Amino acid sequence: MKKAQVRFNIFDFNFTPYNSSAKSKDSFTILKEAIQHINDEKTQRQKAIVIDRHDNRQDSESRRLFVSSAAYILKDKVFKCRIALIRDHKIPTLVSRSTYTLTPFDELGDKAIAETTNFYIDMSGKAPIVCCEFNGNGPRILDIEYYFRYITSFNMLKISKACKASLHMDSSVSNVLDSITDVLKFRIKARPNRLSYLYQEVEDPFITNMNALANTVNPNSLKVEASFREIGNSSGQSKNTTAVNFIKRILNAIKNDSNITEEFDDFYLEYEGENGTEDTFHLLKGKKEIVISCSYKSPGNYNTRELYDNTKIQFSQYVQELISK
Repeated sequence: MKKAQVRFNIFDFNFTPYNSSAKSKDSFTILKEAIQHINDEKTQRQKAIVIDRHDNRQDSESRRLFVSSAAYILKDKVFKCRIALIRDHKIPTLVSRSTYTLTPFDELGDKAIAETTNFYIDMSGKAPIVCCEFNGNGPRILDIEYYFRYITSFNMLKISKACKASLHMDSSVSNVLDSITDVLKFRIKARPNRLSYLYQEVEDPFITNMNALANTVNPNSLKVEASFREIGNSSGQSKNTTAVNFIKRILNAIKNDSNITEEFDDFYLEYEGENGTEDTFHLLKGKKEIVISCSYKSPGNYNTRELYDNTKIQFSQYVQELISK
């Protein structure tokens, strides 16, 4: 059977303790208490802690999450975890491999379909560093951040007043911000239900206009592409300061909170920098990524032990490089 190629992204996991416990707690101790609470619920009460990320959102489908496992690997100083997203809305259909006939999956009883995401937390550095599988259909980085924020906040353990997952990037947003003098082309793609949240972060009327356009036809996603001039065509035209200011607002919002990358389905930029140099920036391809080869235990299911063993080699090397800097 052909091996899977599993993509992982990396982020720092930072918690802010309440002022009263700032001297006794840090990101490590807060995270450990959260995981201990998750495991205690599972072992003592035989229950998972299920949290709906969309609980307070009107007109949004529920997004119920729970950590199904969180084991500490002592020799590696790593928590090996898995988080699940319960699929209550769009249920898949069974297909026969021989006849390709479809059978509805509608007799689940008290069971449900769940999408799972593997993530590993290294505890050996200056802050917890997470290596998280990318699963387009399952829980993502923002889900993990929300889940642990909820558990550690006043809602439950009351040990943290803030939790932030900061993505590691290959491409530097700061470098683009420091050098951009003109915009040649940009492409933005986002889901309509995320545009209002994007506007809160970017605060530019262009995003509002995208939202208004989406509301007229209700698409699943909306892509806007704007071209000003082609790369290599320096016609001597004046700089488009309006476009530059718009792009800078987006980049500054990303710089202040890298999780905004999760709100975009695509963000691509061609720009002119200082001294007339031309370059490109692709936000989603700028995330630090490692790709791991892994066998399947059964069709569609990774061998999770092999996945961890293969991932920890590259992940550990990456962490050690960060520590030595």
